[in-house]
Amino acid sequence: MTAQALADYVPDRSLAAKIRRRLTRWQVAAPLSVQPRETYICFTFDDFPKSAADTGAEILDEVGAKGGYYACTGMAGTTGTMGDLFDERDLAPLTAAGHEICAHTESHIDCARTSMKDVLIDIDTNLARLREMGHTLPVTQFAWPYGETSAGLKPALTTKFEAVRGILPGVNNKGADLMQLSAYELDADEASTARAAAAIEAAARNPTWLFVFTHDVRQNGSPWGTTPDSLRRLVRLARDTGANLVTPSRAVQEILGKDPA
Repeated sequence: MTAQALADYVPDRSLAAKIRRRLTRWQVAAPLSVQPRETYICFTFDDFPKSAADTGAEILDEVGAKGGYYACTGMAGTTGTMGDLFDERDLAPLTAAGHEICAHTESHIDCARTSMKDVLIDIDTNLARLREMGHTLPVTQFAWPYGETSAGLKPALTTKFEAVRGILPGVNNKGADLMQLSAYELDADEASTARAAAAIEAAARNPTWLFVFTHDVRQNGSPWGTTPDSLRRLVRLARDTGANLVTPSRAVQEILGKDPA
Protein backbone atom coordinates (compact mmCIF):
# COMPACT_ATOMS: atom_id res chain seq x y z
CA MET A 1 0.00 0.00 0.00
CA THR A 2 1.29 3.47 -0.83
CA ALA A 3 0.09 6.96 -0.06
CA GLN A 4 -0.65 7.35 -3.78
CA ALA A 5 -2.93 4.31 -3.67
CA LEU A 6 -4.73 5.91 -0.75
CA ALA A 7 -5.11 9.12 -2.74
CA ASP A 8 -6.59 7.17 -5.67
CA TYR A 9 -9.20 5.40 -3.53
CA VAL A 10 -12.81 6.12 -4.45
CA PRO A 11 -15.53 5.07 -1.96
CA ASP A 12 -18.68 3.35 -3.11
CA ARG A 13 -21.25 6.14 -3.33
CA SER A 14 -24.10 4.05 -4.70
CA LEU A 15 -27.51 4.12 -3.06
CA ALA A 16 -27.04 0.53 -1.93
CA ALA A 17 -23.76 1.43 -0.24
CA LYS A 18 -25.32 4.41 1.51
CA ILE A 19 -28.14 2.21 2.85
CA ARG A 20 -25.64 -0.45 3.92
CA ARG A 21 -23.55 2.08 5.82
CA ARG A 22 -26.60 3.34 7.68
CA LEU A 23 -27.79 -0.16 8.55
CA THR A 24 -24.28 -1.10 9.66
CA ARG A 25 -24.12 1.83 12.06
CA TRP A 26 -27.51 0.96 13.51
CA GLN A 27 -26.48 -2.66 14.18
CA VAL A 28 -24.45 -2.27 17.36
CA ALA A 29 -21.99 -5.10 17.94
CA ALA A 30 -20.66 -4.15 21.39
CA PRO A 31 -22.57 -1.40 23.21
CA LEU A 32 -20.71 0.77 25.69
CA SER A 33 -22.26 -0.37 28.95
CA VAL A 34 -21.85 2.80 31.02
CA GLN A 35 -22.07 6.56 30.60
CA PRO A 36 -18.68 8.26 30.98
CA ARG A 37 -18.60 10.16 34.28
CA GLU A 38 -15.84 12.43 33.05
CA THR A 39 -14.87 13.65 29.59
CA TYR A 40 -12.20 11.65 27.78
CA ILE A 41 -10.65 12.99 24.58
CA CYS A 42 -8.43 10.84 22.40
CA PHE A 43 -6.26 12.55 19.79
CA THR A 44 -5.36 9.94 17.20
CA PHE A 45 -3.41 9.67 13.95
CA ASP A 46 -4.21 7.28 11.12
CA ASP A 47 -1.74 5.34 8.94
CA PHE A 48 0.58 7.17 10.44
CA PRO A 49 2.98 9.76 8.94
CA LYS A 50 6.28 10.58 10.59
CA SER A 51 5.07 14.14 11.13
CA ALA A 52 2.38 12.72 13.42
CA ALA A 53 5.03 10.79 15.35
CA ASP A 54 7.29 13.83 15.60
CA THR A 55 5.34 17.09 15.50
CA GLY A 56 2.05 15.53 16.57
CA ALA A 57 3.56 13.81 19.60
CA GLU A 58 5.48 16.96 20.54
CA ILE A 59 2.24 18.96 20.59
CA LEU A 60 0.54 16.37 22.77
CA ASP A 61 3.54 16.11 25.08
CA GLU A 62 3.49 19.89 25.66
CA VAL A 63 0.33 19.48 27.77
CA GLY A 64 0.91 15.94 29.04
CA ALA A 65 -1.60 14.41 26.62
CA LYS A 66 -1.23 10.89 25.23
CA GLY A 67 -2.37 9.88 21.76
CA GLY A 68 -3.15 6.85 19.64
CA TYR A 69 -1.29 5.91 16.45
CA TYR A 70 -3.16 3.59 14.07
CA ALA A 71 -0.40 1.91 12.08
CA CYS A 72 -0.99 0.67 8.54
CA THR A 73 2.08 -1.55 8.30
CA GLY A 74 1.88 -1.94 4.52
CA MET A 75 2.55 1.80 4.22
CA ALA A 76 5.55 1.77 6.58
CA GLY A 77 8.64 3.34 5.08
CA THR A 78 6.83 4.81 2.07
CA THR A 79 6.61 8.44 0.97
CA GLY A 80 3.71 10.20 -0.71
CA THR A 81 1.10 12.91 -0.35
CA MET A 82 1.21 12.64 3.45
CA GLY A 83 5.01 12.86 3.49
CA ASP A 84 7.17 10.12 4.96
CA LEU A 85 5.25 7.36 6.69
CA PHE A 86 6.35 5.78 9.95
CA ASP A 87 8.87 2.98 10.17
CA GLU A 88 10.03 0.66 12.95
CA ARG A 89 12.24 3.38 14.45
CA ASP A 90 9.16 5.43 15.38
CA LEU A 91 7.40 2.79 17.48
CA ALA A 92 9.56 2.50 20.59
CA PRO A 93 9.94 6.27 21.22
CA LEU A 94 6.18 6.75 21.03
CA THR A 95 5.40 3.95 23.47
CA ALA A 96 8.22 5.07 25.78
CA ALA A 97 6.53 8.49 25.92
CA GLY A 98 3.21 6.90 26.87
CA HIS A 99 1.49 7.00 23.49
CA GLU A 100 -0.29 3.96 22.06
CA ILE A 101 0.32 1.95 18.90
CA CYS A 102 -2.94 0.68 17.41
CA ALA A 103 -3.86 -1.52 14.43
CA HIS A 104 -5.08 -0.26 11.04
CA THR A 105 -4.74 -3.29 8.69
CA GLU A 106 -1.72 -4.25 6.61
CA SER A 107 -3.08 -3.11 3.25
CA HIS A 108 -5.45 -0.24 4.12
CA ILE A 109 -8.30 -2.17 2.56
CA ASP A 110 -11.92 -1.16 2.26
CA CYS A 111 -13.28 -3.67 4.77
CA ALA A 112 -16.84 -3.32 3.43
CA ARG A 113 -15.76 -4.48 -0.05
CA THR A 114 -13.50 -7.28 1.13
CA SER A 115 -14.52 -10.73 2.33
CA MET A 116 -14.54 -11.25 6.09
CA LYS A 117 -11.91 -13.97 5.74
CA ASP A 118 -9.54 -11.68 3.85
CA VAL A 119 -10.13 -8.77 6.26
CA LEU A 120 -9.28 -10.93 9.27
CA ILE A 121 -6.16 -12.26 7.52
CA ASP A 122 -5.09 -8.70 6.70
CA ILE A 123 -5.59 -7.61 10.31
CA ASP A 124 -3.60 -10.58 11.59
CA THR A 125 -0.82 -9.66 9.16
CA ASN A 126 -0.91 -6.10 10.48
CA LEU A 127 -0.48 -7.35 14.05
CA ALA A 128 2.29 -9.76 13.05
CA ARG A 129 4.16 -7.04 11.19
CA LEU A 130 4.01 -4.77 14.24
CA ARG A 131 5.60 -7.54 16.30
CA GLU A 132 8.27 -8.04 13.65
CA MET A 133 8.99 -4.31 13.83
CA GLY A 134 9.69 -4.69 17.55
CA HIS A 135 6.35 -3.65 19.06
CA THR A 136 5.73 -6.32 21.69
CA LEU A 137 3.03 -4.58 23.75
CA PRO A 138 -0.57 -5.79 23.36
CA VAL A 139 -2.46 -4.08 20.53
CA THR A 140 -6.03 -3.65 21.75
CA GLN A 141 -7.28 -0.82 19.50
CA PHE A 142 -8.17 -0.73 15.79
CA ALA A 143 -9.55 1.79 13.30
CA TRP A 144 -11.45 0.96 10.11
CA PRO A 145 -9.58 2.22 7.01
CA TYR A 146 -11.78 4.80 5.27
CA GLY A 147 -14.26 4.14 8.09
CA GLU A 148 -15.69 1.25 6.07
CA THR A 149 -17.05 -1.88 7.75
CA SER A 150 -20.07 -4.18 7.70
CA ALA A 151 -22.66 -5.45 10.14
CA GLY A 152 -21.28 -8.97 9.83
CA LEU A 153 -17.66 -7.98 10.33
CA LYS A 154 -17.98 -5.84 13.45
CA PRO A 155 -18.86 -8.74 15.80
CA ALA A 156 -15.83 -10.68 14.53
CA LEU A 157 -13.52 -8.04 15.99
CA THR A 158 -14.95 -8.17 19.51
CA THR A 159 -12.51 -10.98 20.41
CA LYS A 160 -9.53 -9.18 18.85
CA PHE A 161 -9.83 -5.61 20.13
CA GLU A 162 -11.26 -3.72 23.10
CA ALA A 163 -12.43 -0.89 20.90
CA VAL A 164 -12.57 0.05 17.22
CA ARG A 165 -12.79 3.59 15.89
CA GLY A 166 -14.72 4.72 12.84
CA ILE A 167 -14.82 8.11 11.11
CA LEU A 168 -18.44 9.21 11.44
CA PRO A 169 -18.76 12.41 13.49
CA GLY A 170 -20.20 12.34 16.99
CA VAL A 171 -19.41 11.58 20.61
CA ASN A 172 -19.56 8.25 22.40
CA ASN A 173 -22.01 7.86 25.26
CA LYS A 174 -23.67 4.84 26.87
CA GLY A 175 -24.87 2.52 24.12
CA ALA A 176 -22.22 3.63 21.60
CA ASP A 177 -20.79 0.81 19.52
CA LEU A 178 -17.31 -0.11 20.75
CA MET A 179 -16.75 -1.69 17.33
CA GLN A 180 -17.53 1.56 15.46
CA LEU A 181 -16.84 4.51 17.69
CA SER A 182 -17.59 8.00 16.40
CA ALA A 183 -14.84 10.54 15.79
CA TYR A 184 -14.24 14.06 14.48
CA GLU A 185 -11.93 14.31 11.50
CA LEU A 186 -9.31 17.06 11.46
CA ASP A 187 -8.20 17.80 7.89
CA ALA A 188 -6.95 20.65 5.74
CA ASP A 189 -10.34 22.39 5.77
CA GLU A 190 -10.43 24.98 8.55
CA ALA A 191 -14.09 24.09 9.08
CA SER A 192 -13.01 20.72 10.46
CA THR A 193 -11.03 22.50 13.18
CA ALA A 194 -14.06 24.58 14.08
CA ARG A 195 -16.27 21.47 14.28
CA ALA A 196 -13.79 19.68 16.54
CA ALA A 197 -13.43 22.77 18.74
CA ALA A 198 -17.20 23.03 19.14
CA ALA A 199 -17.38 19.33 20.09
CA ILE A 200 -14.62 19.77 22.67
CA GLU A 201 -16.35 22.77 24.21
CA ALA A 202 -19.67 20.89 24.35
CA ALA A 203 -17.96 17.92 25.98
CA ALA A 204 -16.82 20.20 28.79
CA ARG A 205 -20.49 20.70 29.72
CA ASN A 206 -21.62 17.08 29.26
CA PRO A 207 -19.19 14.27 30.12
CA THR A 208 -18.57 12.02 27.13
CA TRP A 209 -15.88 10.16 25.16
CA LEU A 210 -14.63 12.02 22.12
CA PHE A 211 -12.10 11.19 19.39
CA VAL A 212 -10.29 13.64 17.14
CA PHE A 213 -8.32 12.07 14.30
CA THR A 214 -6.03 13.28 11.54
CA HIS A 215 -3.08 12.06 9.45
CA ASP A 216 0.00 14.23 8.80
CA VAL A 217 0.79 17.30 10.91
CA ARG A 218 2.57 19.77 8.62
CA GLN A 219 2.35 23.19 7.04
CA ASN A 220 0.95 22.76 3.54
CA GLY A 221 0.34 19.07 4.15
CA SER A 222 -2.07 16.60 2.61
CA PRO A 223 -5.84 17.04 2.31
CA TRP A 224 -6.21 14.52 5.15
CA GLY A 225 -3.79 16.22 7.52
CA THR A 226 -3.73 19.36 9.63
CA THR A 227 -1.29 22.10 10.54
CA PRO A 228 0.68 22.20 13.79
CA ASP A 229 -1.14 25.40 14.76
CA SER A 230 -4.59 23.83 14.30
CA LEU A 231 -3.68 20.71 16.27
CA ARG A 232 -2.04 22.75 19.03
CA ARG A 233 -5.11 24.96 19.29
CA LEU A 234 -7.39 21.97 19.79
CA VAL A 235 -5.08 20.14 22.19
CA ARG A 236 -4.73 23.24 24.39
CA LEU A 237 -8.46 23.87 24.24
CA ALA A 238 -9.08 20.30 25.38
CA ARG A 239 -6.51 20.72 28.17
CA ASP A 240 -8.14 23.94 29.31
CA THR A 241 -11.57 22.28 29.59
CA GLY A 242 -10.15 19.82 32.12
CA ALA A 243 -10.80 16.75 29.94
CA ASN A 244 -8.74 13.59 30.31
CA LEU A 245 -6.42 13.54 27.27
CA VAL A 246 -5.54 9.87 27.12
CA THR A 247 -4.87 6.96 24.79
CA PRO A 248 -7.83 4.94 23.51
CA SER A 249 -6.96 2.00 25.78
CA ARG A 250 -6.71 4.22 28.83
CA ALA A 251 -10.10 5.71 28.02
CA VAL A 252 -11.65 2.23 27.78
CA GLN A 253 -10.09 1.18 31.06
CA GLU A 254 -11.20 4.25 32.99
CA ILE A 255 -14.69 4.49 31.54
CA LEU A 256 -15.39 0.81 32.16
CA GLY A 257 -13.53 0.71 35.47
CA LYS A 258 -11.09 -1.96 34.30
CA ASP A 259 -7.79 -2.78 35.98
CA PRO A 260 -5.05 -1.27 33.75
CA ALA A 261 -2.95 -4.38 34.38
